[in-house]
Amino acid sequence: MPKKKITITPLEHRNEQVILIRFDKDDLELKAQCQKINAHFTLSHKGWWVPMKDFDVKKIFDAFKDLAYIDYSAFSIKPSMVRKSEHLIKGSSKPSVNDENRNWTQQIPASFTDLLITKRYSESTIKTYTSLFGAFLEYLHKNGLKDYDNIEPSFIQSYLLHLIETKKIATSTQNQIINAIKFYYEKVLGRNRMVFEIERPRSEKKLPKIISEEEVVRLLVALKNLKHQCIIAMLYSTGMRRGELINLRIKDLYFDRNQVIIRGGKGKKDRSTLLSIRLKTVLIKYFEAYKPNYWVFEGTNRSQYSATSISSILDKACRESGVRRITAHVLRHSFATHMMDNGTDTRIIQELLGHSSLETTAIYTHVSNQSLQHLRSPLDVIGYR
Repeated sequence: MPKKKITITPLEHRNEQVILIRFDKDDLELKAQCQKINAHFTLSHKGWWVPMKDFDVKKIFDAFKDLAYIDYSAFSIKPSMVRKSEHLIKGSSKPSVNDENRNWTQQIPASFTDLLITKRYSESTIKTYTSLFGAFLEYLHKNGLKDYDNIEPSFIQSYLLHLIETKKIATSTQNQIINAIKFYYEKVLGRNRMVFEIERPRSEKKLPKIISEEEVVRLLVALKNLKHQCIIAMLYSTGMRRGELINLRIKDLYFDRNQVIIRGGKGKKDRSTLLSIRLKTVLIKYFEAYKPNYWVFEGTNRSQYSATSISSILDKACRESGVRRITAHVLRHSFATHMMDNGTDTRIIQELLGHSSLETTAIYTHVSNQSLQHLRSPLDVIGYR
């Protein structure tokens, strides 16, 4: 029996940019999947749609990959979906429009975005690579280099030096730019990996920012909304990333084993982490009050909770508790550091966080006070009064 087929098409519906999902109208199995991803049916277009701003490539593929062939040939990254390069390159101005009024994200070959989607890159990575490679093409055009398929490696190096000197980009941003450029020349064009040499920046050895256990308590006490308390407590007590929390499903919570399963985390890896006994009690009250349907935390119309909403909750908690402003990732750092403070083995923390390398986890030893607890400062030894 041939595999079913669905098509993904961008269009305007009711004055809104949407993604249309179409298939055989009588297929109940595919209809059920559309309902799970909070898609809406439109009779006028004979298909299901999701707002362009909420479109998640990974979410669509995960929902339908085992049920149907997905035809995305009509799909392309729209300007509204692409994070502008000025948000990624510190200090840069808005992308300039040259005399031909080109939008450089639209000048990128379709093969670039097609391959990113085919290789199942996350939506955020697709946005980042598209934006950064578009900015690179604009730079080449401004410098009279229109045949970007056949440029010398020295031009890539000069572009990086230009950004370092004029935009003061961070090493992490520089690495993203290198990866985006290399993806095109090596993956899309199939060039040899050594076709050009780019000197990678030495990684900065910055210590992770954390907050104390007392500050965590202050954040939770400051929040009066039960759902908001659960969100902050879940981030801290599991060490999961913000995106992993957004994708957390009810069936991923194992109350009998005090365990949370994180599906498709960074690197598309599944892992398990702790379900706090104290949080478990609060979650039961939350489920009774809010009755989520599919996702553990849902927004309006039972859609996935948004990343911006989580940031807003944290900002509010910081303001009302007097804790300095932090991000969700600081709660992840704090989870790892406090676990280390309490004597948890580094390899166990590595598994809970989903780190590929123990070296990544070991950075928390530099902010943990476990190794300092039994040490005395020389000032305390010399008997100074």
